[in-house]
Amino acid sequence: MRLPPIDHHGQQVAPRRVLLAQGNSNYRLRTAVAAGRWQEPLPGVFVSHSGPLTRIERWHAALCFAGAAAALSHRSALVAWQARAEELTNLRRAAGVRGDYAVPQEGGLVEVTVPQGHHLRSRGFLVVHQSRRPIAEGVVDGLRVCPPARAAVDVAATVARRHDVDHVVADVLQRGLCTVADLEREAALLGRRLTPGLRTAVADARRGMRSVGEADLRRALLLAGVPEPEWGAAIETPSGTFFVDAFWRRTRVAAEADGAAFHLSASDWSSDLGRQNAIQGAGVRLFRFPVRRLRTEPLACGRELLRLVA
Repeated sequence: MRLPPIDHHGQQVAPRRVLLAQGNSNYRLRTAVAAGRWQEPLPGVFVSHSGPLTRIERWHAALCFAGAAAALSHRSALVAWQARAEELTNLRRAAGVRGDYAVPQEGGLVEVTVPQGHHLRSRGFLVVHQSRRPIAEGVVDGLRVCPPARAAVDVAATVARRHDVDHVVADVLQRGLCTVADLEREAALLGRRLTPGLRTAVADARRGMRSVGEADLRRALLLAGVPEPEWGAAIETPSGTFFVDAFWRRTRVAAEADGAAFHLSASDWSSDLGRQNAIQGAGVRLFRFPVRRLRTEPLACGRELLRLVA
């Protein structure tokens, strides 16, 4: 007795109804699990091997259990879209969702969203979110997955730290997974669940800001009362066109937030110096602020620019 392959990775996961339709009996399924040849990681979902499940197998098992209306969501969806995210691993409660679930030894929790009214409880490695919003679906490796903008907004609405909000918004934009307009639409659908941090992060993205460092730089400017610059501005030089985080064109002053503490190679360092020299050679005074300093001394950083651009 064997399970049919479900995806191109060769993983073998199937719900009970599929196996019964193939002529298997409940007795044979119970026997295979009892003998340790198969396992039933979620009620009514079978995997044709023992031992830990791969991430793809956990995703397939979660969707088989949650039903045809469900889709991978939140952090699991971001991971599926290859965004910079990690599935939940160490939280006793995920975004206030109730249920008897526990982190599996082989990986993180799988998050899915189902329509409001589907009374499905979280259990095992599965975290179930209910939503009144329409669940638009994308497809990744044959899996039903919430679109990147929806997943990013859902995660950003549930994290506690503002920097985490900035990170998830900046990441999906930098990777080209969605547009600012996509994020605005999804954020508007949150209604009263729209947090101040997410509202600000989306507004910053609308201004042209695409990194966490730029958000930190803008907060420093606002704190010191510095006039609003052009964000992501282009500067023409004899060596080519270069972009800076913030540019006050009238006074020819630019500012950047440096997130890296060091350069990975001599060629990176040389290229960075050449870029800086080209910008300064075009008559632009370029100020660079480490992100750490923007967070610990925002007022001092802002005041360094205020006297030059006011």
